Amino acid sequence: MSAPVGRFFVSVAANVALAATLTACGVGPHTRAAGVVGQVSVRPVEWNPAAAELGDVRAVADTGDVVAVFADDRATVFSSRAVVAVDRAVKGWVDADTIYGADGSAQWIVGIDGKGRVYYLHGRSSFEDVSERYGLGSKAVRTAAVLGPGFVGFLEGGEVALADGRQVTRYGVTCPERTAPAGCLPSELVGGGGFGAWIVPSGLELLNAGAKTVTSFALRDAKRAALAPNGRLYAMTPRALYAADARGQLALIYEADGASLHGLVASGEHVWFADGTELGVIDGDKVAETTGARVAQDARLAASPSGDVWVMAGTSLKRFARTDPEPALGAVWNQSLAAVFARACSACHLPNGESGTDLSTAEGWQSERAMIRDRVLVRRTMPPQGHALAEADRVAIAAWAAAQP
Repeated sequence: MSAPVGRFFVSVAANVALAATLTACGVGPHTRAAGVVGQVSVRPVEWNPAAAELGDVRAVADTGDVVAVFADDRATVFSSRAVVAVDRAVKGWVDADTIYGADGSAQWIVGIDGKGRVYYLHGRSSFEDVSERYGLGSKAVRTAAVLGPGFVGFLEGGEVALADGRQVTRYGVTCPERTAPAGCLPSELVGGGGFGAWIVPSGLELLNAGAKTVTSFALRDAKRAALAPNGRLYAMTPRALYAADARGQLALIYEADGASLHGLVASGEHVWFADGTELGVIDGDKVAETTGARVAQDARLAASPSGDVWVMAGTSLKRFARTDPEPALGAVWNQSLAAVFARACSACHLPNGESGTDLSTAEGWQSERAMIRDRVLVRRTMPPQGHALAEADRVAIAAWAAAQP
């Protein structure tokens, strides 16, 4: 089903021209030399302590406790940091994500293979082709993304398919004049806050899933896009980062020293990017970068519900967490959860503790919040037997979890 949609056009040429003029006159206002880049600290997250071989990593998706790594010749499934399955039935994986399940479940890990079929991780052990369950038919899918509650988008050739659990609506992309359809294939479908965005040769297109309107943004050399949970749009070229302003236009927020930008992803409440060998975080319009992260200059980034960022490069897959939490986050943890940790968790979850998961800080709890929700509040398998958790403590954890994204 094709959708008649309202289309709008927004040009960011004025922002680009202004930046070029200012840079030509000296130090640009959005450059490192102008002092716009702050400092952010990250820590590696130990998620594969046995150093299991992964193959040539193409994609990764997780729900907190469960992590699925998709490679050229296999998919490896981890639970509680241990390998629980290696599936070689499907090969040539190209993408993965955590989306709303076709059965109404809140979270399904899905992978997409080179033939464009969508597979669901079933029972943490095998993969089931669910393309038909999403109403995708025989069309080849390249990527998938959650746009908002109940909305899942799929990139199919030259169209974007939007599934809402009842029907699939397809949206064509804007093709510049005198450009063959084969040259207009969209890429980089991302979602968040009820919106979906994808890259086209002329820039970006933004779909409002509820209003069924599409807005086009002219941005030469656009390579990546990201949508924050509130629906704010971010875009990246090899040399610059942009963010939607109060008028809905893309405004320049950072100019790199060269063509060094190679990753952009919204992960939980954080928007991460890669700049050369460093990682960066965007908070609103403020940009901060690491010092000494040493990521590969061709690394690709992937999101995690925890807010961490996955960094993929060949057979290497690393996970990083931000280590300087927002002041409010630390204050809430100190007031309501530090005592709970001391009573019920510290025996196993201190730094270098026997569990392998450090929950001694607000950062640790935030990084593992999906796992905490599942193990402590839903399945109630934590704390283990012999480590009692008072009901009042569980209520405090539930209140903290409800306040987290």
